Order: sequence, then C-alpha cells, then structure tokens
Amino acid sequence: MSNQSKANLETVYMGLKLKNPIIVSSSGLTKSVSEIKKCEDAGAAAVVVKSIFEEQIQLEIDSEVSKSTGTMWHPEAAEYIGQYAAENAVEQYISVIREAKKAVSIPIIASIHCVTAGKWIEFTKKLEGAGADAIELNLFIMPSDPDRTAIENEQVYFDVVKEVKKIVSIPVSLKVGFYFSSLTSTLSAIGNMGLDGLVLFNRFHAPDFDIENLQVVSANTMSHPLEYTRSLRWISILSPLVKCDLCASTGVHDGASAIKQILAGASAVQLCSTLYENGLGRIEEIKNEIETWMTKQNFETVDSFKGRLSIDKNQNPAQIERVQFMKTSVSV
Repeated sequence: MSNQSKANLETVYMGLKLKNPIIVSSSGLTKSVSEIKKCEDAGAAAVVVKSIFEEQIQLEIDSEVSKSTGTMWHPEAAEYIGQYAAENAVEQYISVIREAKKAVSIPIIASIHCVTAGKWIEFTKKLEGAGADAIELNLFIMPSDPDRTAIENEQVYFDVVKEVKKIVSIPVSLKVGFYFSSLTSTLSAIGNMGLDGLVLFNRFHAPDFDIENLQVVSANTMSHPLEYTRSLRWISILSPLVKCDLCASTGVHDGASAIKQILAGASAVQLCSTLYENGLGRIEEIKNEIETWMTKQNFETVDSFKGRLSIDKNQNPAQIERVQFMKTSVSV
C-alpha cells in the first residue's frame, strides 16, 4: 500500500457494519439523544446506550421493590431503583432508543444490566421494536454467596443468553467480568451457543474506605491505561475458540491499545474513561493513530491485521499464558 493511500478502518462487529472499530460504551456519554449525536459527530462508529437495570424493568412490571431482594441489592440501591421506576424509566429508555435511531446513522446498541433470567427478558422485544440494532447484556453474578456453587452462578449466564436469543432477532452480545471458575471453558461455551458478541471485560464498582471518616466510599471509577492488558490476554486466548465476535473494553485509552486488542482478535473496542478525561475529540485522535500505524505497517484494512497475535498464531503461546514473573537478569 502506498504511503499516500488512506487506510480503511471499516470493520464488522456482530454483523453490524462499522466505519471504524471505535464504540462509545454504556455511560453518561450515551444517556440521551443529544449526547449520542455528539458521539456520532466526534467519529464514533456505534454507541452503547447507558444501561437500564433489570431491577428497573422488574419494578415496572411488579411495582414492588421487595422483588429485587434476591439480587443482592442494598436498601439504598433499592430506593434508587424505585425512584427511577416511578419516573417511568422503562418508557424513557425505549424513547431514547427510538429517537436516537431517527437522529443518527450509526448503530445503536441497547444495554441491560441483569443478574437473573427473569421476567425482564420480555422487555428485549420492546428494544428491538424501538429500533435497537443490537442488545448488550451486562451480566455479573457476584461470587460472594458461600451457599451458591460456581456451577449455579455460571448457569445464569447460559440461561439469560438462551432466553434472550429466543425472543429477539437482532444481534446480542454479553459483557462480562473475569470471575469464573474456568474462564476459558465458560466463555467459549457461551460464545458458541449462538451469541453474537462477547465484551471483555466489565469494570465494576469497587468499594474503598475513607479512613478519616470511617466510611465506605466509591473507589476511582475511571480505568487506567494499563488495564487493557487483562482483556488483551483473554481476547488472544478466546478468539480462536469462539464463533462470536469479541470486543475489548476497559483500559483502551489510545490508538496503540486499540491496535493491540485488534491484533489479539477483537473486532471492535469500547471507549469510556479516556473520553471523560480528554473529551470526545479523543475519538478522532485514536482513529488517526490507528490509521497512521496501518499505513506504516502496510495494512490496508482492519481485517488484514485482526487476530495476527492471537494465541493460535503466536510462535510462543506461553508468552500469553504465562502468569508468573521469571527472573531474567540480576536487575529484575
């Protein structure tokens, strides 16, 4: 490819044609039609609309906060969810999807935080009917209950995916954490049961302690640029094993980390923290960084380098699987 040629950043994720690999993840940056329009204008190829919670949907169905107690919500959270339900959060969410589809041309991915395979699943039909191009299920079972086995926790993931796929015809992805008894076995099995995409990994709320006031507070909610290495390893391992597309999330702050995730086998990357910290202009900067690198390396398309460093194509797979440091010199 001539150095004067422009690299083609187009890619396909979950069957959705994207003009580049950059997706704005579920956050305040995608909470309204006006914010979504800003993301499109800044160069994002798709957006994941700020999540609605299973509890919000369930409360709209049952009108009882008590129905959420089995999902390990604290009273403060139940009150928060109840307030949203009282404000018709479900209808508001559907409205955002419907109006966003009229306002922008990029794919709109709806997002649901869920913890059970309950009645809320019927709600996915409404999202499809509102025009959502895909649905991202943000699912996490906190493995803190000593009476629940790993098998019981992990079965929920299979149940949710199975039931949602029965109901909708649009693509469905699953955004997960890394707490599994056997991450490769579980995610490869989930990824091969008709799922369209896996998003690795979710960044969860973490508690911290205020030692001056002796209170529990929230830890830093923004990701660190080095956090991309966790998903990098697992995308590299899983990309040869799953039939669905992979998307990298958490720690993608620049063009280099986005390129690395695609080299591992990701079809797209999700951005959030770097956009809060640097503004939406960061999207164009990252696109330019990817394009410059592709031109320098003589890659004409994203597909031409996607998965080049996945574990099955690496001459030394142990470099990806190794978890313990090895002493290589007296200075280390």
